Amino acid sequence: MTRIFALLLTAMLLMAAADPAEMELGPREEEPTLENAIEAIDVGRFRLADQILQQILAEQPQNQEVYYFAAWAAYGSGQYERAKDLVTRYSSFQSIGVYAAEAVKLKVAIDEAIAAFKASEQSAFDYAQRQHTIFAYAAFRDAYPKSASVEQADFLSYRRAKEVNVEISYQRYLHYWPDGKFKADAEKSADLAAFREARQQNTVESYQLYASSYPRGAYLLQAMQREETLAYARASTDGSVSALQAFLARYPNGSFRNEAKKSLTAAEARAPLRALSGPTVIIPAGVYVYRVSAPGTPRADTRTFEVSKPFTAMATEVTFDMWDRCVADAACAQDGPSDQGWGRVRRPLINVTRHDVDTFTAWMNEKWQAAGGRGTWRLPSEVEWAYMARGRNSQITAQKAAFDKASQVCADCDDRAGADATFPVGRAAPNSFGLYDMLGNAAEWVDDCWANSAPHRCWRSVQVVWCAAPPT
Repeated sequence: MTRIFALLLTAMLLMAAADPAEMELGPREEEPTLENAIEAIDVGRFRLADQILQQILAEQPQNQEVYYFAAWAAYGSGQYERAKDLVTRYSSFQSIGVYAAEAVKLKVAIDEAIAAFKASEQSAFDYAQRQHTIFAYAAFRDAYPKSASVEQADFLSYRRAKEVNVEISYQRYLHYWPDGKFKADAEKSADLAAFREARQQNTVESYQLYASSYPRGAYLLQAMQREETLAYARASTDGSVSALQAFLARYPNGSFRNEAKKSLTAAEARAPLRALSGPTVIIPAGVYVYRVSAPGTPRADTRTFEVSKPFTAMATEVTFDMWDRCVADAACAQDGPSDQGWGRVRRPLINVTRHDVDTFTAWMNEKWQAAGGRGTWRLPSEVEWAYMARGRNSQITAQKAAFDKASQVCADCDDRAGADATFPVGRAAPNSFGLYDMLGNAAEWVDDCWANSAPHRCWRSVQVVWCAAPPT
């Protein structure tokens, strides 16, 4: 495998100021895809899945696979006759189809529903009770609108909504029973559930979504206050001029306007330094526990390492656009590290030599000090790197610390389908120190190499820097 060496100034400068990481991720509208529809079916959102799949079928009428899932969505949402047409269409293709066996079982279930609804009013209601979904009760009402059991179906639909007890269950009741007896209760419960879900996520976006969905909601004032508090925390943590300006533009008369104005003034003074280093974070002093299993022993040896003084680190790996500025100043070689055709700009600098590291670091320090910066950029030691990779949990492995959060938010990380390539820095979620891509994306240089036993040799693999005793 090709070795990729990223120049990790993600962890390399001792200085006084903190300027934490910036996230460039925002909410994005997604194109309707089969994967989205399947996810909706998996969590019982059959109506949403049905809408997505109808749109896909309009564009891909010869896609056999879509008909199977469309039949599932229609069946789950109580549209039994249409579900039968769709599963029949799936089976009519000349090819057997990946879901042939599943389609046979689905057709049996659909036929059972249709037979129950056609047999009698009581059999239809019994079937709806066995299904016990708002969709099934609404299907019964539509089939027998004058039945004495419609009122009970309404009650059972609302009871089902309360059993699930999330916003969408109440919204589902309100959609399918717009004149239902429990409409007022469902509206209050939907409001409460939506605010509860916003608090569980506890993000600027979650409170904004609540406010836009419930402009007269009982919890609107609380949501707006929480949103502004989180928005200011995000802007001040980011520390950039643009982030603070955006905050003040959105909340010109907010509770944090005075603090934001002061932070903006400070950010404008730091702007030349930030332009050089990008966002940075303060790494506090602390300890971490290193565990290594000795061959032939059931228990792992443990050693405790201490980082005695706080220091400041770049939040991301050094990028190609940083290197290119060094090239533009004629300090770094024009024919320097190759990007292997994967792209430059915000992607991590790869394929560097130690000479490249030293050249770039010298240029960085010269520019930094000329701009009034304090401290000296350097590579981290192996101990510092391992400490940073673990984040604030000193008891877990570096790899677990790095990937616990990174796996949660990583839009377009695999943005070159089928290619083993790096991706732009800062796309995965940061670890608890606010550092991005500590493991993964590209390997990172350290200034020394530590091993549990000596003599030792050091390898820098694609994923992690590590040391081990040489084979005997």
